[in-house]
Amino acid sequence: MDIGDPTIYKCPLCGKSMQMTNWTSYTVSSSKYYSDGEVSQSGICVPDFTPDLAKCPHCKGLFFRHNVKDAETVNFYVNNVKEEIEEPTRDDLISAVKNKLLKKQQEVKTLREMVWRSFNEETRQGYNELKDDDLSFWKDNCAALLMLTEKKLKQMQSGKNSGRYEKDNIESCLLMTAELNRNLGNFDRCMEFINQLGSKWGWLKKQFAWECKGKNIYTFQLMSKKEMNLEKSKEQYSDDYYNRAKKYLPPFYGRRDLKKVLADLKKAEDLGMNGIIFYRKRGDIYLEELNDPDNAIADYDKALKQKDKDEWIQNYISGIIIKRSKAYQKKGNFKKALEGIQSAIEEDNENHRLYLTQAEIYEAMGDIKAAQRDKRKAEEVLKKEEKERKAFRNKTTKKSKRKKNTIDEL
Repeated sequence: MDIGDPTIYKCPLCGKSMQMTNWTSYTVSSSKYYSDGEVSQSGICVPDFTPDLAKCPHCKGLFFRHNVKDAETVNFYVNNVKEEIEEPTRDDLISAVKNKLLKKQQEVKTLREMVWRSFNEETRQGYNELKDDDLSFWKDNCAALLMLTEKKLKQMQSGKNSGRYEKDNIESCLLMTAELNRNLGNFDRCMEFINQLGSKWGWLKKQFAWECKGKNIYTFQLMSKKEMNLEKSKEQYSDDYYNRAKKYLPPFYGRRDLKKVLADLKKAEDLGMNGIIFYRKRGDIYLEELNDPDNAIADYDKALKQKDKDEWIQNYISGIIIKRSKAYQKKGNFKKALEGIQSAIEEDNENHRLYLTQAEIYEAMGDIKAAQRDKRKAEEVLKKEEKERKAFRNKTTKKSKRKKNTIDEL
């Protein structure tokens, strides 16, 4: 990653100078694409880019960089400006919308689009849903942005002005119009715009149809064309199927499709994929999602037979034994459920989760006395675990302080 000469701006509101760092090159380790057009890039060599609507570090006012007439790029070594231009926070953007800070239509559209994307960032991975005032404001903003976007799209598609716009720009506007309709719950309207995209976008149309059918209003991660068509690929690797399987489950994709998950995991296994984590995850799908304890037990058994049992994964193995016992419980086979837990306790009698699981089995069998005994034992072990963790943290803290004092002395 290389840093270029900075650009100096003078705030049109307070007149003070600030700099914006420019990057001449950078690398991206991976990218994820989302339904709102956002590209999430990961990797330590990816810089943040200040948007056109920026924030003055001095007066905290918002301004568009393209409106600053006296901006200039200066030599890095003679630059005396220290204050860095800031990116507006979501609260800044919301305040600007509510106070009608901007008047020009294109600038208002840019502002509302930034607000839209800032809210989408919260729900992008599927972990959260907007509620109450946030949901209300987001929908109001989506409706206002949709009006501006549809107006822009009509201008692009009109015979009079169509020559001014490239096909890619029109398709981007179509996609954004469709996405905003989906955000507002207008699923049929969303698909009307999606279906206007060219035939090369068939892989994307399928995904939008899926999300609309599932009544999902939030942004979701797009699969690539390659991921959507793995069966047609000449080079079929187990990792391809495994990674696609993960994307059929929240939070990676949105609406889940367990049949496709299991089909891809089966293909990955046929191509040589195995291991403790692989079989544990598939076993969890059978047990927790499909209520299929037989197949869950089969996968947990495969996981426990794997050879990659390094020390770090020992606690993970205990989790598999617990899950397998729960699967036997679902079948009503308490004898087998107890055998697995008791065998694990013989190997590791300092794991409170094993005792709690054994207590659950005894409760299900009606042996309340044995269940209470195991619960008491679990509490004892847990207190011991917490005491050991606290001692370890204190030891680490003291070691860090000694190291800091040594550095200060140097």
